[in-house]
Amino acid sequence: MGIITMVLKTLLKKKFYKLQLRTKTLSLASKRSDLPFYTRLFAAFVAIYILSPIDIIPAFIPVLGALDDIILIPLGLILVMKMIPENIMNECRHKAECELSAENSSGSAS
Repeated sequence: MGIITMVLKTLLKKKFYKLQLRTKTLSLASKRSDLPFYTRLFAAFVAIYILSPIDIIPAFIPVLGALDDIILIPLGLILVMKMIPENIMNECRHKAECELSAENSSGSAS
């Protein structure tokens, strides 16, 4: 039982880090002035929606409540990542990785 728990925790940490990295990347991309306004607005909306506790479809509605988390968030991520040019996305992802690693190293030291 202990090994399974450790494996599940590791998998969840990796998934959470990927989502955190994508959200941070979109947040950084939404602040770039070299992107069109509609792209920055959509990137900001997706990043805020991922972090927001408010859902379009309330979670207490069976099946449909989880549908927005399962479908809308990945769909929003895919769409906005297609809208942002590859070179800008790579720069923002690198900056997000640096910021997250700095936060993790300072958080583990305290």
